[in-house]
Amino acid sequence: MTYTYGPVSSWRYGRSLGVDVTTPPKKCTYNCIYCQLGHTKKHVTSPEEIQDEMPLSDEIISEVEETLNRLDRASVDVLTFSGTGEPTLNPQIGSIVSSIRGTAQDLPIVLLTNASLLPSEAIRKGVLEFDIVTAKFDAGDEDTFKRINRPSKGSFKLHEIKDAIKKLGEEMKGMLALEVMLLRGPRGLTNVKGLPKRALIDGILDISPDLVQLYTPWRPAPVSAVRPVSTKALRSFGAALEQHLSPDKLWIYGVHDARGKTVVWKTRHALEEEILSLLRRRPCRTVDVSYSLGIMPAAAASTLEKLHKSNDITKDEVGTDVFYRAEA
Repeated sequence: MTYTYGPVSSWRYGRSLGVDVTTPPKKCTYNCIYCQLGHTKKHVTSPEEIQDEMPLSDEIISEVEETLNRLDRASVDVLTFSGTGEPTLNPQIGSIVSSIRGTAQDLPIVLLTNASLLPSEAIRKGVLEFDIVTAKFDAGDEDTFKRINRPSKGSFKLHEIKDAIKKLGEEMKGMLALEVMLLRGPRGLTNVKGLPKRALIDGILDISPDLVQLYTPWRPAPVSAVRPVSTKALRSFGAALEQHLSPDKLWIYGVHDARGKTVVWKTRHALEEEILSLLRRRPCRTVDVSYSLGIMPAAAASTLEKLHKSNDITKDEVGTDVFYRAEA
């Protein structure tokens, strides 16, 4: 599978069939210190820089339709545009969503975006077709923003991005969610204490999204000093937001959890290729592969071990968890 992967087990959206509209190597406007895909290979400022590297829209649309037809629709909860980089770098993203709307039927179509390009009116217009736009917002001040997200040179400033997210919320008919990654990093970096915490909360409240998703990095990160925050810190941040937001607008990792449901395939391709396609977009544990591909844990474990022995994948230990990944 070149453009689709999973369905992955998402704590936010359940069984999520991924759509990659940029494809490897990783192309992004950010080089976030916590990104599960590792360091950005093509660190760009605008879509124009990599237009000759974008996949053909017709091929993406065709594969999405083919993959959906191979799945039991009742075992997929959402269709999610994410993958190996920033999806809005593909200027055809709006037309791709429109084209697959009929095939998706009643499946919600979700966009996961770092929001860096939303100050562009053309790009905002292109994402209005999504049922849910989940925009990254990890910092409320410019210094913390640069240290966590590491935007490319010449990118929009944080205040421009924040204002654009807010404007998108006013323009779109669907739901606007903020994904907020709470963490600890090198040289005392954190967004859960002091002025960075206050600025982040103020920024979230100013945007006034339909939903806030509080998360912490629990998968392997490219910067070794990155650490997740405690459950207590997550809940404390959530409590500060609950003074201004209704509880139904707040999802906290470890409290809200839509994972653990089974995926059923009607027909499948070569198992090793399906696993590699998944691991290029998302580091996974054995249990994650088992859920996503609808196979027994023993079959997932033996195939992962075979791929590891042949050096097709690597593995990282984070606490007691072992994550497998393939080069993106």
